[in-house]
Amino acid sequence: MKAQQVNTKFGAVLPHDQIAHKTGELTGTSHDVGWFFDGDRWLSVAILTSKPSGGDQAAGNEIIKKFAKKVFDARKEPVVGGTADRAPPASSSATPSSQSAPADGGAGDGTTMPIKTGDYQLSSPFGPRGGENHQGSDFAAPLGTPIYAAHEGKVAASGPASGFGNWIIVDFNDGKASNVYGHMRAADLKVTTGDTVKAGQQIAAVGNEGQSSGPHLHFELWQGGTRLQGGHAVDPMPWLRGASQPSGSGANVELVGAVDRGTGCGDVATGSTLKPGSVPAEFEPWIIKAGTVCPEISAPLIAAQTHQESGGFQVQATNPKSGAAGPAQFMAATWAAKGVDGDGDGKKDIYSIADSMMSMAHYDCELLGIMRDAMSAGKVHGDLVELTLSAYNCGPGATLAAGSPCQNAETQHYIKIIPARARTVYANPDADTPVSGEGFGGRVVAAAMKWRGTTYAWGGGTGRGPSMGIRDGGVADSFGDFQKIGFDCSGLVIHGVFQASGGTIELPHYTVSQLNDKRGKPVTGGQAKWLPGDILFPAGGNPQHVAIYIGDGKVVEAPQSGDVVKVSPVASAVGANPDARRFG
Repeated sequence: MKAQQVNTKFGAVLPHDQIAHKTGELTGTSHDVGWFFDGDRWLSVAILTSKPSGGDQAAGNEIIKKFAKKVFDARKEPVVGGTADRAPPASSSATPSSQSAPADGGAGDGTTMPIKTGDYQLSSPFGPRGGENHQGSDFAAPLGTPIYAAHEGKVAASGPASGFGNWIIVDFNDGKASNVYGHMRAADLKVTTGDTVKAGQQIAAVGNEGQSSGPHLHFELWQGGTRLQGGHAVDPMPWLRGASQPSGSGANVELVGAVDRGTGCGDVATGSTLKPGSVPAEFEPWIIKAGTVCPEISAPLIAAQTHQESGGFQVQATNPKSGAAGPAQFMAATWAAKGVDGDGDGKKDIYSIADSMMSMAHYDCELLGIMRDAMSAGKVHGDLVELTLSAYNCGPGATLAAGSPCQNAETQHYIKIIPARARTVYANPDADTPVSGEGFGGRVVAAAMKWRGTTYAWGGGTGRGPSMGIRDGGVADSFGDFQKIGFDCSGLVIHGVFQASGGTIELPHYTVSQLNDKRGKPVTGGQAKWLPGDILFPAGGNPQHVAIYIGDGKVVEAPQSGDVVKVSPVASAVGANPDARRFG
């Protein structure tokens, strides 16, 4: 994380009692408060904005002068009164819909955590967010992490839902309450409408569907009625206090770019990570993110398909004959039905790189599910990825009718050239090779690598996983990082080292402080002396970036706003002759 600029907008992370008191003194200012749990207590992220007249600038500067130095070391201070509850404090501006009175049948009455403790990071709480009311709590976790029913009840809905991609609603207490689970993949929904579920039963797995800035479960509690019939949303975290741990099997976590893609995927799976620099820079983060939507549709496959569809990554590509448009070449009717808002800007733009890449991936994954079901029923035969590409090119109906990929010359060329180009041009097989490092360094790398494809968010990332970004008053704000769940460069390093150390080493969230942390041993002698897990900083003593060495001249990094966690060459990430530190 780079140093913040303090102008008329400024942010600070403070213990909640301090921030509540100090923001109250700034009459006439506006402030947004978010929360994150640091393992001991909840800390506030407060954004203070001066009045147009600047009348509160002096007061604001005094707060920053006095408290900004605590932005990242506040969590190191003793917690008065012991360990905090694992839920944020009640908002002082609570509305009736944001009260948190326990629901009937809450914790202590058969309630179970929706994700096992230790498998998630609470990344965005219930309450005001971005000018709206966030109606649940977000549990950030790797794709595929099991989701469990928090309470026994009846499934009122299971399937597509606006904003969520897919959701599950479980009603309980005789129609007096509901839980909502959101952002799962359709293929991971393990219950259907009308099913009865027990608390602790696995019902889905963490996904990244709909309006989502990174893999997570959005979890809601509705009282005074159900989600679909007259209820209102309340903070679910107090209700979960004292909830038991689910007894299901361990997390079936899919490590991005390192999953078994199963039967029918050809050998695209030998290179599921995008080769750095193989696609235009403006496409790269979105192709990487698109490759996380479902395991069978990799980033190299999306790259090769985009190449084929647009004639080489042409954003304004159009086909006068068919009417297809944009880099993913959607027909207007298909776009209206299948297009998604990939970057969360509130629009679905067929010419937007973000929207088109995420729409291509979501539609590919939907078609793949259709073809998989048809294959299981004996209605189609052939390679699953080729069937999916055929459905994208000549249509799912024509492919199902043929019982195999469409036989016309265009489709036959399409289904062969894309996997071949994915493998030979866009795949980076070396990045999928298991890390050779062992011990502490190997654990640092493993912890960071499992978040490849996760959104960059300035100020995001803790020892336990991705978290909500914060404002910087500049570039990061223009990308909306404060509304995204993810990592920045130093947040990713914090996470890797924290996980490798079993929670005993939690680094500060500032690159210069990480470089100078006395727990890190300087490593001299250049690349020949580096080991996987070493932390690399641009040379010069005042680094504004940091990355984790993984071996073979490469690092895993969270580069900048608008990008994602990815593997990059050392030189492009941290320059020549970087400073190296070894922890553990």
